[in-house]
Amino acid sequence: MDIPSQYVFEALSGKGVGELYHANSIATACQFLRSKALMSRGTVERMGLTQTAQSSDEADRRYSIWFDVFLDSVDIHARANRANAYGPVLFVFDIALIDRNKTGRIWVTKQNPTKWAGRSDEERWFQSKKELDSDFVRGRFDQMIVLRHCGGSLPFGRHLKKIILDDPKLKTDENVNIYSMAVGALRLAMQDAKIDIPIERRKCKTQCTCKAHWKGDDERLFKMFDPKT
Repeated sequence: MDIPSQYVFEALSGKGVGELYHANSIATACQFLRSKALMSRGTVERMGLTQTAQSSDEADRRYSIWFDVFLDSVDIHARANRANAYGPVLFVFDIALIDRNKTGRIWVTKQNPTKWAGRSDEERWFQSKKELDSDFVRGRFDQMIVLRHCGGSLPFGRHLKKIILDDPKLKTDENVNIYSMAVGALRLAMQDAKIDIPIERRKCKTQCTCKAHWKGDDERLFKMFDPKT
């Protein structure tokens, strides 16, 4: 169910949400930076641009959300003490990103679309501002902000505050530091788009498992960190 963006902004702000987040791979993040916008999976595909395959792609196509843009209300990596499954690059936006007319109406999921099988629309989506006020929980991973019917693109405007980037503390076979390689790719994309925002090296708690996540699977590591994937 679509809800006017102003209502979503008010409901989330009232819950203490001040920032919105989007995680992705280095390759896909560079496309976003060059376009100065978050783009849906379908939009990037239609434009013939590079993007990294995601485990949720099948569900996105099945439920006709392939052309929608997704945002989280929490830094999942920091909260869960594990790597974000969608990638090591975290775009951090001011919540004012959705407090504007061009955003239109917004949908908010009750559950991740990968869990939607056999569920009704009422079980998949928040239905009203009243329901958001009562049942939206800041930091609940399944509750995502979805920009539908926005043309598959959400321009950054002045609302992109920074990027937080995982540091796997690993090197390629050619002895290239992977974090430095990723920063270089992001900086080049920013330069092309004339964007200047900070890139912060992620600082993890001692119990975070992200280093083991990246070290344990070379294919996954390069899928998410290689700028040319």
